[in-house]
Amino acid sequence: MKKVISHIGAREYEWTFNDDGTCLCNGKAAAIEMRSVSRNRVSVIADGSSFDAAVTSNGSSYDVLLGGEMFRVDVETPSSVTARQLNSLTHRHNAGVEVRSPMPGMVVRLEVSEGSKVDVGDGLVILEAMKMENEIRAKSKGTVAKIAVSEKQIVDKGQLLLVIQ
Repeated sequence: MKKVISHIGAREYEWTFNDDGTCLCNGKAAAIEMRSVSRNRVSVIADGSSFDAAVTSNGSSYDVLLGGEMFRVDVETPSSVTARQLNSLTHRHNAGVEVRSPMPGMVVRLEVSEGSKVDVGDGLVILEAMKMENEIRAKSKGTVAKIAVSEKQIVDKGQLLLVIQ
């Protein structure tokens, strides 16, 4: 048995893949079959309906183009979720939690302002990279103490976007 947690937007899904080939999504049986068609294309059959998806891996997340709509799917195991949560608690310091750009791109929209209260999973910044918009979400709860970028600004990978205290 293997468990995986995925996030699509603000929604969380817990997947259980059993040794007998069955699959559960949030505790409910899910009839899903996936086959690789080519390097970045996947054929998905879900509950009897067939879909063609283009999938690009970005480390522990995937950009999925399905039915003309782009989805960012973040994938974690239950143990990596626990480790991330503990890590964010233990590395918090007086200077706050720095949110950095995961990729080079352009800031399309700031979804918060200095002084905004945020919770884990809240949208912070919309970043455009390779003609795709990616939402950068809060990984910790707090108050936005500093915004280091502006809309339409080009940013490098690792560049400071904002600080949450």
